[in-house]
Amino acid sequence: MKNIWVIIPGFNEARYLTKVLDKTIKFHRNIIFVDDGSSDNTASIASKKIKQVLVHDVNLGKGAALKTGCDYAFSHLKAKAVILMDSDNQHDPKEIKNFIKTLNQGYDVVLGVRIYTGTMPLVRFLGNKFSSVLINLLFGTYFSDIPSGYKALTKKAYSKINWSSQGYEVETEIAVKIARNKLKFKEIPISTIYHDHDKGFTLLDALRILLKLPQWLKT
Repeated sequence: MKNIWVIIPGFNEARYLTKVLDKTIKFHRNIIFVDDGSSDNTASIASKKIKQVLVHDVNLGKGAALKTGCDYAFSHLKAKAVILMDSDNQHDPKEIKNFIKTLNQGYDVVLGVRIYTGTMPLVRFLGNKFSSVLINLLFGTYFSDIPSGYKALTKKAYSKINWSSQGYEVETEIAVKIARNKLKFKEIPISTIYHDHDKGFTLLDALRILLKLPQWLKT
C-alpha cells in the first residue's frame, strides 16, 4: 500500500518535538503535524522540519487534532491509510514499518499494544485493563490496550469510524466504532517509553468516557 501518512498531533510539545520528528523522518517522510493551539513554539519547530503543518488557533483536544490531520490526509493528500503517533517521544518510529506491513496483509485497522514491562504506572495499567473488559462486555470485542495512541487506519476504516470525540476519549470511541462496524483489525506489540506521567489521560477523561458510553451504545 502506497501513500501512507503519519499523523502526529501535539500541544505544547516543544520539549520533545525535534527529537520525535528527526527520528520519524528516518523511517517515513510523509508526515503531518497538527499543532493543537500550542502557546509555545511547537508549530515553529514542526515547520522547520516538515512541510505539512496544520495549526488550530485554540486548543481543541487530541481527538479534534487527529480528525484535522486525517481529514487533510484523505481529502487533500489522497492518502490510502494513516498511522497515528503521539508527539511526546513515547512511540518508536522504527515500528512504523510493522504497521505498514500489517496494513498490507489486508487489515482495516492496526492497533499498537504496549508491552507491559513494569515501567507503566500500575494505576494506568489497571485502568487500561478495566477499559478493555468493559468494552468487551458492552460491545463484544476485546481490545488489549484501548488508550494506546499508536495505530493505523485505512481510508475505509476512517470513514466508518468517523469519531466525534475531541479529547482523549477518542481512543475509546475508535475501539467502539471498530467493534460496531466489525472492521478487520490486528493488534501488534509496540515498545513505549514512559515519562511526563502528569500529562495525558486524566480522571476527567475517564468521566467523559463513562458519560459517552450510553450514546455510543445507541449509535
